[in-house]
Amino acid sequence: MFCNVLSITHNATTLLFGVYISAAFLGILMNRRNILILLAFSACVGAVNAAVFALFGAAFTEKIYPLIIHIPLVLFLTLFYKYKAILCALSVLTAYLCCQISNWIGLLFLTITHLELVYYIARIATTITVFIVLIMFVSEATAQLMQKPTKTLLIFGMLPFIYYLFDYSAGVYTSLLYSGTEVIVEFLAFAICVFYIIFLLVYFKQYEEKQEAEQRNRLIKMQRTQSEKEIEAIKRSEYAISILRHDMRHFLLNISAYIDNNEIDKAKEYINEIISSTNQTATQKYCKNEIVNMILSSHENKIRENDIHFQHSIQLPQELPISDVNLTSILSNALENAILAVLPLEKERREIKLDLHMNDHKLLISIKNTFAQMPEIADGLPKSSTPGHGLGTQSIRYVTEKLNGNCQFMIKDQWFILRVII
Repeated sequence: MFCNVLSITHNATTLLFGVYISAAFLGILMNRRNILILLAFSACVGAVNAAVFALFGAAFTEKIYPLIIHIPLVLFLTLFYKYKAILCALSVLTAYLCCQISNWIGLLFLTITHLELVYYIARIATTITVFIVLIMFVSEATAQLMQKPTKTLLIFGMLPFIYYLFDYSAGVYTSLLYSGTEVIVEFLAFAICVFYIIFLLVYFKQYEEKQEAEQRNRLIKMQRTQSEKEIEAIKRSEYAISILRHDMRHFLLNISAYIDNNEIDKAKEYINEIISSTNQTATQKYCKNEIVNMILSSHENKIRENDIHFQHSIQLPQELPISDVNLTSILSNALENAILAVLPLEKERREIKLDLHMNDHKLLISIKNTFAQMPEIADGLPKSSTPGHGLGTQSIRYVTEKLNGNCQFMIKDQWFILRVII
């Protein structure tokens, strides 16, 4: 008699577990209204389940359980709460998968004690415990996961879907799971392995897309900053030119006066001053490629303000065999790392040498810089002792390898050297 009461309690807690966890995984708030609505739904389907059990027995009820509980739950969540059917199905399948925790714990205690009473108590206690843990710590994250694109959700839903089909086809509708057939027993491990491989592929692709988006955003930000700098430089240049134009008559009169007084040296010195002032109004162009000009120009002020001796040899065409995003990621990170490395040095020792050119349709990048502290190279990358640093070199290698290129970090004499071939 007591076992029958525990059996009914177990079935009720399992039903409530599935309904409420499915709703929580979707992000449905557990307020008073929703709790009562879900309770009313549970009572309705529970009554239908009890009626079928009374009329047709446990075996038949178990076989049509998806028609009595699972499908109505998916339809209810879809139609009443207006969630997409695929999301509702995924949440129900995931909740079903979570039910297997209490199932296994119950079987474990049954195997140990051989007492049906202990089996039901273990299952009820585990169901309640898992319910609390899922509601408090897992449901919010799962609800956020449900906002992912449909393609990603299909990957995540593959495992609970496969397990659901396997459980019913091999354990409910047939007894293949208990037949001892090796191919059946090993199927679930096979399915989990396939799912894991697909998950890794999807995750890696999303990681690559995230990296591309971050680099693209960084490029856009740099373009905007550089555009602001160029506009400001043009304004200053135009203002300086207007002043030179306005004062040109005075310049010519002064030069003429020096010549009339036979002060040729002063006239030459005065002319050189005018030429120097005029040159300062010109914006610097390093090569024909606009993105390289933009990257180098964005670092000009920092190099100049910190008295860094910057030597460059750049021979590049207008078009390069590498996207602007990837080039920005490599060159900007390399320059930033070089600038940071030379700043602790005395001003006379701050040196950076940049070489950019094409060779046999390959882009060759070489950056050399002095350093204050000897870098430690581990696994082919400079190792940084400062938290949060070292991401730039990792990004350089990541982009280079993605483009089937080669990058090399080395130390030679007093120089730290980066060489990239793409």
